[in-house]
Order: sequence, then C-alpha cells, then structure tokens
Amino acid sequence: MDISKILLSFLIIFSTSAHAFTLNNTSTLVFGKDEVKVNVAAGNCANIGIDEHELISIISDAVNQYWNRSPTSRLKLRAGSIVSKIALYKTGPICTASTSCDPNPALAVDSDILITCNQNAVTFPSPSILAVTVPNNISGKTIIGSLIMINDRAGNQFVSSSRDEKVSIIAHELGHAFGLGHSPVKDSLMYYATVNMRKSLGADDIDGITYLYPKQQPVSCGTISDQNNPNSWLGLLIGFGLITFLRKFQFRYLKLRPRV
Repeated sequence: MDISKILLSFLIIFSTSAHAFTLNNTSTLVFGKDEVKVNVAAGNCANIGIDEHELISIISDAVNQYWNRSPTSRLKLRAGSIVSKIALYKTGPICTASTSCDPNPALAVDSDILITCNQNAVTFPSPSILAVTVPNNISGKTIIGSLIMINDRAGNQFVSSSRDEKVSIIAHELGHAFGLGHSPVKDSLMYYATVNMRKSLGADDIDGITYLYPKQQPVSCGTISDQNNPNSWLGLLIGFGLITFLRKFQFRYLKLRPRV
C-alpha cells in the first residue's frame, strides 16, 4: 500500500468539484476575443411586443445582470448596435437540415453576436420555442459570429413573457452563442427550461463560462500565516515533510516486515 499516494488522492478528491454544464457542440468552440458585442437586426420584429431599441435595452440588462458578473471569466459581453440585414434573417431557416443543425451559410454572422426576429415555420414549429441559437461562422475552434433567432411567429410565447423573463431568455441564448449547452441543474441560467423569478447566474453557469473563458491568474504558492505567530509559515514545510516521512516509514515497514 502506497500511503503517500493514498493521502495525495484524498486531498485531490476533496479539493475538486464536479460540474454539470455542457458545451453546445462536440468541440470546445469559443470566441477568439475577450469582448463580444451583441447587435440587433433592424426592422425584423413584428410580433414580440417590443422594438429594436427596447431589445437593445434588454440585451444590456441581460449581460450586466448575468454573464458580466462572473468573477472568474475574462469574457465581457456588450450591447451593440441596430444593424441592417437582408430579409432572409427574418424569413430563412437557421439550419439547412431538420435532424441536425447544419448552419445556414446564407445567414453567417460576420462577427460577434447578432439577434434577429424570425418567422420561419421550420425553425419555430411551436409557439413554445422562444428562441434558437447557433454559432454559424466558425474558423477551426474559434467562433467568429453567432446567430440568435427570437420566435416572431403569430402566437409566440415570447411576447407574453414579462420584461424580467425576456432578460433571462436573452441571457440564456447568449450562453449558447458563446459556447455553452444546457445544464441539468435547475438553478442554472442554462437549465433547458425557463424558471420564474430567476435573477442571477447559478454556480454551474459560472463554472461553464470560466471553463471556456478563464481569467488568467499568476502562478504562485498558496498559504496563510497567523499574524500572531511569525513562525506559522513553517506549517507549509511541515506539510511537505509529512509526505516525506510517510514514504520513509513505508519503506522501512516493508523492508523490516517478515516474509509470510
């Protein structure tokens, strides 16, 4: 029995935590920059009860209330501008295949994130589908542009959502746009269904965005000293000494143990 390995394994087990977040693809796709704008297609929304200016305001609240509050991620999302886009963004399908989403190349977003309203029946076969998102301009493992479509068909359920709910819906779709999939954890923003009164990111959301966009930290040793005991730093050396002692003890024990 290797006592030092057992002790080391014990420390590793109790100093790490499991995560439940998923990625929105089989590869780890991320934006290649730390600041990403969220723009809105002009003139595309007829049935969601808000105009483009209010949608920009909702985007601002979504990024500042949710994703930009992650303390361990370098990614910052910014509300962008209202931009002109071809009519196909309002009427075309987001994918070219119904069984799996092969992004429609005609709708490739040239940079950052674009939000558009859409009335396509293939993309939105049900009023309960609030929005659909796909990174649709990719180079290798780098996201160049992502597209978010809001259900703008008559009878959609987005229009009846409260403003706070619209904010959380947009924030959820932004998570897909920069690389996250769904989370099975119900208190997460990236949970697969809407949850009433959601106001902030869950721990799993923070784990996810940090995994994709970790904030750079300097490499250093971690310790703590007792201000009332100037020699307390010796505890760090004692910790390393314990491992050495256990290894020597194990060697002597094995060497002196009688054979059976």
